[in-house]
Amino acid sequence: MDWLNWSNVTFQQRQYLPSCSGIYIVADADKNIWYVGQAINIKSRWAGKSHHRYPQLIRSNKKRQFKIYWKQVPPSLLTQTERQYIQELQPELNHTKVKKYLPQKPQVEREIKRLLKILNKPTYMFPLTRSVVAGTYQDNGEIQSIIVIINHYDIDLLYESMRKKRSPKIRNAWGWYRSYCSKNGQYYQSISIPCYSFFNYRFEFLQLPESLIYLETYLDTYENYIGVTKLFDVEVRTLKYKNVISQLPSNQYVYTNSNGKKRLQNLDYLKYRYRSLRCFY
Repeated sequence: MDWLNWSNVTFQQRQYLPSCSGIYIVADADKNIWYVGQAINIKSRWAGKSHHRYPQLIRSNKKRQFKIYWKQVPPSLLTQTERQYIQELQPELNHTKVKKYLPQKPQVEREIKRLLKILNKPTYMFPLTRSVVAGTYQDNGEIQSIIVIINHYDIDLLYESMRKKRSPKIRNAWGWYRSYCSKNGQYYQSISIPCYSFFNYRFEFLQLPESLIYLETYLDTYENYIGVTKLFDVEVRTLKYKNVISQLPSNQYVYTNSNGKKRLQNLDYLKYRYRSLRCFY
């Protein structure tokens, strides 16, 4: 995220860009990155309406309030540095056709909204709660992590998203978050959680089907524990109070791997995050 500390100008103040070689980044007011480029002379590259992405960007500038961030880089290092930033930041427009309009939302944001919509459509087996947002916590003061409890029937939905052939940005947004849940690594095997990251958000998906059934079946008054709120403009079911987590059934089995280590379960992780978790509702 070092680019946030770079010098920058608003899109309408392009004439004040420096006449030096360097890397530039176009980002909107929400810090979504739309384009990364290089130039021998940054000011000349953006002079007037000469940049090939200008028609796309100017149409949305009033709404998105673009800024051009720049960093001086020697000409001999431009290509290498540009490639590094494109790979790291996965800008929305690089390696795409120049079209008349920008997409309404960045691709990685559209995908997580699509997944949330599907995960909140009731099914025959889960008529009330197909998934539930347990809450959020801050990771190292920078990343806002959002824990989503899903059932095992929907795990394939995540894997399909991970394997999207024509969407490298989406594939790169997926990863695995590993944790020992504060346990000793000599005796416990770390847990791996599928997670989806964009900007400073990370969605962690925990497969806990038994817990969802428990919420629907055994809680005295369902409405007192589960609410509906909006997350990125999508209606999602969420816990009203995190103390529900302490009422979930404990693990009944302890698995060990070939090294004799105990295998941590998703419920271990959820209860590990219990104290730092904050409900959305």
